[in-house]
Amino acid sequence: MDFLHALIGLMISTFIVALGLSQGLSWHLEDLGRGVRQLAFARGLGVCLVGVPLLALIVVKVLPVPPVAAGVIALMAFCPGLPMALNVVSKQKGNLPLALALSITLSLVAVVLLPLSLKLLGQLFPLAIQPPTYRVLLSKVILPFLVPFALGVGLQKLSPVWARRLRKPVKIYFNVALTVAALALLAASYPLLKQLRVWALVAMVVVTLGSMALGHVAGRPRPGDRTALAISAAFGNPAFAFCLGGTTYPMKSLLGVMGLYLLIRTLAMVPYLLWNPRHQASERGGGPTLPPGRRASANP
Repeated sequence: MDFLHALIGLMISTFIVALGLSQGLSWHLEDLGRGVRQLAFARGLGVCLVGVPLLALIVVKVLPVPPVAAGVIALMAFCPGLPMALNVVSKQKGNLPLALALSITLSLVAVVLLPLSLKLLGQLFPLAIQPPTYRVLLSKVILPFLVPFALGVGLQKLSPVWARRLRKPVKIYFNVALTVAALALLAASYPLLKQLRVWALVAMVVVTLGSMALGHVAGRPRPGDRTALAISAAFGNPAFAFCLGGTTYPMKSLLGVMGLYLLIRTLAMVPYLLWNPRHQASERGGGPTLPPGRRASANP
């Protein structure tokens, strides 16, 4: 168990650095400008910064969700940004410049709004969330993200070739570290998780599906925009939430539920990710896609 806690601490302390560096290395003014100028960008900001948090608050207040689970769902909703979503958006043939612009913008906005967001959440969920001091927040979350972000932007300007080479391994490390931390938290917190009521799981699924629905509707009428916004709204940014969960002793109780929420959220997104390519094809006039073995016989 000591090994698990040491591994969790290591992963949490390093993947926030990898997140900042990855976002900085992905800083392309051309792509960012193209994404920001799109009408769907403003709608995406509205969904991620207002729509998803409001949805999460309504769900956890309406359903009989335990305080710790309610605090986790709300905290995740108030930490926007989609570093893990870019690969999914690309595979789903979504609007990648739009998703990239949202990813970087939302990550920076989340850092700026963290003190206010935590103060609000501390008042709404006093039994689960006790915000750290600004000094702790600055040293544990804000600076570990912003300093690598600035270094990544600088490297992108000075040596685009090296920035391009580093981008993929840094993103891989971030995804692996976050996954390892989430799985380790599930193992370490298993006794606590067994006590969660089914309403906590229902709330996690409802918030995930509702977030995707908000993004999908806000992205109309272009299929690529709808895909980008739906995935952006659902993914959020667990890196900030995990780091916040490790800042003070009372909030450490949230970490295991965060790992469970990541797993539930991933599973809840699968039906949309399976349905969306066929829906895109039909909207674009291509009709539903056929399995590879049937394509030859479809054209006599």
